[in-house]
Amino acid sequence: MISKLQVTLTEQAAGQVRALLAREEETTGYGLRVGAQPGGCAGYTYSLALAPAAQKGDIIVRQDGFDVFVDSASASIVHGVRIDYVESLTSSGFVFANPNSSDPCSCGSSFSAPEPNGNEETLWRQVDEAMQQIRPFLQRDGGDATVVDVTGGVVSVQLTGACGGCSSALDTLAGVIERQLKESVPAVERVVLAH
Repeated sequence: MISKLQVTLTEQAAGQVRALLAREEETTGYGLRVGAQPGGCAGYTYSLALAPAAQKGDIIVRQDGFDVFVDSASASIVHGVRIDYVESLTSSGFVFANPNSSDPCSCGSSFSAPEPNGNEETLWRQVDEAMQQIRPFLQRDGGDATVVDVTGGVVSVQLTGACGGCSSALDTLAGVIERQLKESVPAVERVVLAH
């Protein structure tokens, strides 16, 4: 079970991303989208792209100078990945070291990964039941919250109504939702704001 999504970039990889982001004025404020897509000869391939913002349900991992966006479907597959940037006489590029991958293809760009943990469904159900107790407090003040994703111990929540755009949205998330979810569901490690 994932307690906190871990995606690590070496200094070389982070430096390369910062250089790519600084190259164009249009990429100011962008982040790096990291994912695993079905495909390749072994089952999955990695995907990397510069992205203007997080998408709904993304988990955000803060880096020095930029954010990494991981979609919830890829989270359990890329959890623990270490991304490096290497240069040699014949090639250069990002390389991945992933403790979740197995049976890498000889092409070097495809890998297989275990199926997501069956405990996720149980955790979803427990979080949903706890949210049914929390939502009336938010609704009383003109707001609401919807669970967008549960990956391991990380719960992504979207705030709407009075809670959605207010300056105290993060306080509501941490002080009300996260505290009560952790009390009700011990497997919840962290609650993040979905974008």
